Amino acid sequence: MQSTIESIEQGVRAHDQYQVEMKLDYELIEGVKTRYVVETYIFAPQTLGVSEDSYSQNDFYRDKQNYIRLKTPTMLLRDFTESQLSPLTTIAKITSQTDWVNDDTQLKPLNTNFKLLAAMLNSAIREHLQHISMRIDDISPDGKVYLVVDNLVEEFLTATQKICDSYRDLFATFNLPHVADTLLAAYRLTDESISILVEEGLVDLAEIVDSYSKKSAKPDFKQRIVEQIKAETKHRRHFGYESILKEGEDNETYLYRASVLKKYAASVLFLRVDVKPDGQSWTHLAQSIAAGIAMIFATAIAFLFQARYGNFTFPLFIALVVGYMFKDRIKEIGRDLFAQRLQSFLHDRKITIRTQDGVKLGMLKEKVDFVSEKQLPRLVRQMRNQDQFSTLDNDGRGENIIRHSKEIILYSNVFKKIFGEAMQISGINDILRYDIRAYLNKMAEPVQQRHVLANDELIPVECHKVYHLNIVSRYRSFHPEKDKTHKRVRLILDRMGIRRMESLEENGRF
Repeated sequence: MQSTIESIEQGVRAHDQYQVEMKLDYELIEGVKTRYVVETYIFAPQTLGVSEDSYSQNDFYRDKQNYIRLKTPTMLLRDFTESQLSPLTTIAKITSQTDWVNDDTQLKPLNTNFKLLAAMLNSAIREHLQHISMRIDDISPDGKVYLVVDNLVEEFLTATQKICDSYRDLFATFNLPHVADTLLAAYRLTDESISILVEEGLVDLAEIVDSYSKKSAKPDFKQRIVEQIKAETKHRRHFGYESILKEGEDNETYLYRASVLKKYAASVLFLRVDVKPDGQSWTHLAQSIAAGIAMIFATAIAFLFQARYGNFTFPLFIALVVGYMFKDRIKEIGRDLFAQRLQSFLHDRKITIRTQDGVKLGMLKEKVDFVSEKQLPRLVRQMRNQDQFSTLDNDGRGENIIRHSKEIILYSNVFKKIFGEAMQISGINDILRYDIRAYLNKMAEPVQQRHVLANDELIPVECHKVYHLNIVSRYRSFHPEKDKTHKRVRLILDRMGIRRMESLEENGRF
């Protein structure tokens, strides 16, 4: 069984040309208030000009975008039509009740289960295809891969057909005069979403069949896949859904609707976040103490000169002016000193994680700052593992290092109380997208020309100028307590954005 700390890190990928995405899973342990700490170190070459002077905290938070949502409940494809926990089963139970059409309290559960069905099916199809790929990788070179692949292909075809049929059998239930238009619209949106998801899964399945299925079984599988894809396209066309792929066209509408429908389904899992600066009370208290100390100094000077020179004298006037001057400086210096002290244990921002109804599920605190190489934890420094070329690239001056730290606390008992057993919520996803365009401003031209000698002739060739941005993440679990885990990726950048991403292998090399 996977340990809790191993399950924190989900994956890092390039989201697009300018954004890197880090998806983290925070697991819930029943009956325990779980607490995780995640630290991410970004090692930026000095030549990129991203330093403490040019890149502020506000700049970092501007370039960072967070999405926090419930982890999608997992379910095998076959269980969608067999399990009592399936959204399909829940929808059928609600609509089997007497006079459910006139019960307004049933509208929200039905809408929730429509979205949940599409979101869970999206995850289940992806996981089924990934499982096939994993099983293919596990087979030895001389093994009969079709023995495991064909069984899983059959499972996919049979299960997805049953899911589509079971859901579409509900159409007559919602296509009634007294059913709210919004409810029928929600049914139709989920219907279109399911059709697109299944069709896309079938396309991926066709590639697997072509490469790995048994030769004698391949024609039958391909025929069934083609027929099922045709059936899904025909279904969407019959119901007036606009998500139809057309050869020779740009298919803008298809992509737009497919994207919107996935977001629509996933919205049932997204949580509300309230963002506030952290430690405001402590900051105000520290500023008040600094002002009080400054006032004590100014008042003491005034009392001393008043006692010696009396009231309304020139020395007292000078003392008051000097006292005011020093009071102002003492207050500012005191505020700076207290701020530096507080910064060591306070965070920049405090994020309260809530349900859409406002129920508090947990807290997330985060902080960003620049650190020196001496401040790095030993294992983080080892993971960075600078080589001679990276040192030369920075003129021997090292790198500018950004540290982004997050502390996450989740209240497991509240999750169970709010969502119960039906949604099978096992944790939350924290999806962070970070825009790297701030690192591109100082880069040289991405393509440069050099000459190579070929057949005694100098021939011009193109050379790509790239920069390396190393990211090391450190994951710790305190409740329950687990060992630290470290991950490292390297972004290969040029002025046009992210060219590729490399992950650290087990042997410590890329």
